[in-house]
Amino acid sequence: MKSDTVPELPPHLQPGCVQTMQAVDAPRERSYYINSPEYWGQPKRDGSRLIVIAAADKVYYQSRSTKIKRQPCEEINQALQQAAIKLGMFILDGELYYPSVTGSEHRTAAQAATVNAMQGISTSPTPIYAIFKALWFSGNDLTIFTETERIAAAEKISQCLRKDFFENLPTARSQKQKEELVLKQESEAREGEVWILKNCVYTGGKDKHSQAMLRTKYCLELDLVVTDLTLVKGTGRPFSAAVVAREIAEKLVPVGSVGTGFSLQDMREIIRRHHAKPGSVKITVRCLGLTENGNLWHGRFIGLRE
Repeated sequence: MKSDTVPELPPHLQPGCVQTMQAVDAPRERSYYINSPEYWGQPKRDGSRLIVIAAADKVYYQSRSTKIKRQPCEEINQALQQAAIKLGMFILDGELYYPSVTGSEHRTAAQAATVNAMQGISTSPTPIYAIFKALWFSGNDLTIFTETERIAAAEKISQCLRKDFFENLPTARSQKQKEELVLKQESEAREGEVWILKNCVYTGGKDKHSQAMLRTKYCLELDLVVTDLTLVKGTGRPFSAAVVAREIAEKLVPVGSVGTGFSLQDMREIIRRHHAKPGSVKITVRCLGLTENGNLWHGRFIGLRE
């Protein structure tokens, strides 16, 4: 989908041209970033990266892969336009996720709806846009500014947005705040944290050698092979769980099964592929680690591997 050109913006901030700054795995323990005054922390959200370019007459949505996306919902679109009328054009960098009634975060509405249905609730999930930082505000290209200034600009913009559809991602600045962030993330079984050098400039892409934006995780993500599907009658689901295995030294090592995180569409596609070619279906699963027996500990389906 071809996007429009926005005259006020430089080439690297045009819709479909913004290269997102991506976190890489932290080379040090969490304690280093907690104790370092140079790093600030933010909770890691489990959604899809989304750049928002908001003007009074139109809002553009861009994925991490620079594809132009449709609006998440009319409420979010209207709120962004109204804020742009008041504040002028702005660009936000953030993540779109769908919370379930249990508080879990999901990349799609279908995944969150599946969790809701398992709780006996038919409520449609509401998208939340978590704001990391601003890249353009008050006529300024903030990518050449510091992370401190980008976060401060985002906090100003977020004050004009609806709290039921937007989240100004909390930023832990002091050592105490960072300790509280880590404790909260771990106790709630969240993904982890993102640590940002507060004085860094914005560098698009993923640089394994960069120390500007790092992530620490509690969860383990594994690419697994579906070896079987367990069927339970009367559940209304195509299957109950996927029996999975790890590929280690060209051998399949069983690691148990995973039965959560699937949308109905995911399940139908997995069944289709599995019936067409058993043993060829690969999925990504996130878990809190492996048990002493080598099985998944609280595994959850994340997505299909091509």
